Amino acid sequence: MAGVMAAYGRNDLRNIRRDSLLLGVLAGPFIYSGSSWAVAPLTEFLQREYQFDLTPYVPLIVSAFLVLGPIAVLGAVCGLILLEDKDQRTLAALHVTPAHPASYPVYRLVMMVLVVVVSETAAILISPLTGFDDLSWALPVTVVSGLLATAVGLVMAAWARNKVEGLAVIRALGLVIFMLPLIPWFVDSPWSWAFGVLPSFWPAKATWAAMAGDDFWPAVIIGAVYNGLLVAVLIRRLATRA
Repeated sequence: MAGVMAAYGRNDLRNIRRDSLLLGVLAGPFIYSGSSWAVAPLTEFLQREYQFDLTPYVPLIVSAFLVLGPIAVLGAVCGLILLEDKDQRTLAALHVTPAHPASYPVYRLVMMVLVVVVSETAAILISPLTGFDDLSWALPVTVVSGLLATAVGLVMAAWARNKVEGLAVIRALGLVIFMLPLIPWFVDSPWSWAFGVLPSFWPAKATWAAMAGDDFWPAVIIGAVYNGLLVAVLIRRLATRA
């Protein structure tokens, strides 16, 4: 099994090295983190010119730029690699090799979660809006983010026939991943929980709860279970279409 996993890893590195688009997208989380350095001067400007205090919205900004944004870009990386594998008939070839059929989806899930945990955690540490004190909530939240990013990649691979269609899918998913989950921040009503049907609602909700000093574990657990089930369903669909 270890040799099979290593072979998958070498294939990923080969795909990334020869595709400049993948290299650029991988930098996405750090670009988001870098943009968060503009929040402090923007806060001062708005306070000075318009007497508007941006500080209460910092958890919203963190959830958008350091949690949800990287999910979209890293999910796109996962999807593009899967589409490359489909083009090379890698998935179909697994049916006639000694490799266990579950080895590829297990590798893809584990690797994607690790990549998201490492990159999102690094982005959170780099940002001036957060720091080492936030690791207690950042690590479990990034695991949920990793599951969701995997789901995004699987959606791209299951519904798109090539990279062009895959990018169109990720653009359509962008609204669901990046924008709609932020609406409950402005909804002071139990109805805000209706947004829980969105898989990306849960990492955002956990971030808000953690930064408010509330218990974030319920949102983390629900998000992990929900996105884990979603990944399982999508893996099954991808396998039937390979």
